[in-house]
Amino acid sequence: MAKVCILNSTTNVVENVVEVNDINDIPSFLAQEGQVIATDHTGVIGDTWNGSSYDAPVIPDTRTDEQKWSEIRLLRNELLAKTDFYALSDVTMTTEMANYRQQLRDLPTSTSNPDDVIFPTKPTT
Repeated sequence: MAKVCILNSTTNVVENVVEVNDINDIPSFLAQEGQVIATDHTGVIGDTWNGSSYDAPVIPDTRTDEQKWSEIRLLRNELLAKTDFYALSDVTMTTEMANYRQQLRDLPTSTSNPDDVIFPTKPTT
């Protein structure tokens, strides 16, 4: 089996992907007017052929800052919850873990741009 990409002949965007038994026996009806057949390619629908490889489409981020902050808080809360057991009275919390948890709690106020948020690295203990 061989993979065949059907490209738009003007934009080089993959419009269809078909598997054929024999690369030398591709049915002529696979490519419509304005399309070309690219054999032995690894693109997927929506990719653009740049002459040597495929580029995936860039999908713009349409979330508002409010939505981004909400997602950041949700992830921060999840990461804190995963380390809550370190705060139990019968567990000794390392300084590194205490610092990590504090950095997580400080996250929403430590930067003003949700696109610049960098989550701290969890210590091994």
